Amino acid sequence: MFKVIFKYPLFLGVFLHYFVSFSQQTVPQFGVEQTIHFGSILPHRPLVNAVVEGHSLIYEFSFYKNTLGKKQWQQAYNYPKIGISAMILQLGNKEKLGNSYGVFPYIQFPISNKKIEWNIRFGYGLGYIEKPFDRETNFKNTVIGSTYNVLINLNSLWRIKLNENISTSAGISLVHFSNGSFTRPNLGINVFSLNAGLAYNFGLKKDLIQNEIPKREKNWSKIVLVNVGIKEIPPVEGPKYMVYTTSFSFQKAFSNKSSYGFSADLFYNSSLEQLISDEENKTTSNSDNARAGLSVFYSLDVGKVSYLIQMGGYLRTAYDGDGFIYHRITSRYYINKNLFFNLGLKTHWAVADFIEFGIGYKFNSSK
Repeated sequence: MFKVIFKYPLFLGVFLHYFVSFSQQTVPQFGVEQTIHFGSILPHRPLVNAVVEGHSLIYEFSFYKNTLGKKQWQQAYNYPKIGISAMILQLGNKEKLGNSYGVFPYIQFPISNKKIEWNIRFGYGLGYIEKPFDRETNFKNTVIGSTYNVLINLNSLWRIKLNENISTSAGISLVHFSNGSFTRPNLGINVFSLNAGLAYNFGLKKDLIQNEIPKREKNWSKIVLVNVGIKEIPPVEGPKYMVYTTSFSFQKAFSNKSSYGFSADLFYNSSLEQLISDEENKTTSNSDNARAGLSVFYSLDVGKVSYLIQMGGYLRTAYDGDGFIYHRITSRYYINKNLFFNLGLKTHWAVADFIEFGIGYKFNSSK
């Protein structure tokens, strides 16, 4: 289902780039929201059908802060909400999956401010699966092998204000659990649902700041990035393999909200030698673990945080079981103007490859 997750943020970027201006002048500082989701696990692979039995029910409680435009990116994105959510998920199969739980920060972008307000919300954090795969006690759960996972949530919702403080909403949501192939099995759990919520704003009302936003300089920057990851390959409960990546990129601002660029990527995936030996019965060497590729990316720049969607192709790979196209879904947190932390997920279409952690440096821009 990573293919779906890959596509949606791309659409999100297009929508956010063409925001309309708001006329609202004051907002309360804080808010809470209770949301109920009703849906089911998507059987994106035949093996997932084995655990899909009943419908899924999700209870969600959120606390959020209304931004006021104190920072320029808040005005550029029409004063989004920043919050944190807690979820309790009944996955519809108590025997094989049990319940699951999630906690994650999120940002909610208003797309329009008509009588029915359209918002896109994106967040990711920590997910807990009550009954993961176990060779002895839960071998029928072939979709997720770890108790702790990454949780990704994407919610498109429409909101109607009942008065100055209370509003109701309805939306379409996707909740995804995955460990990024750290532990097998890892087909992932994807819960698609319809949802309804009730929100209450409180706190002192503050004036929205509306200043003219200077345009970013559209110069090229050079970025060097190094990452490390860990992954497991079949069979289940096998050894862990280290993955090391290095990228050299050129990036240019597209607008006050986004950037684009291209990258040369080098990967050293120590599991590839074993995969080639197991699947193709060939003589291998350490050099078979090396891959090289070129990619293009689009970045949503939200203050100190950037969200990137990247798509590339291998120029050199000894293992072709993954195909020749790869993707990265990445977030970057800038410590300062140049130095940033990197957290990303590398995939091959619908299949997770590994989660990568790293650090990068952006060199001074040049025209």
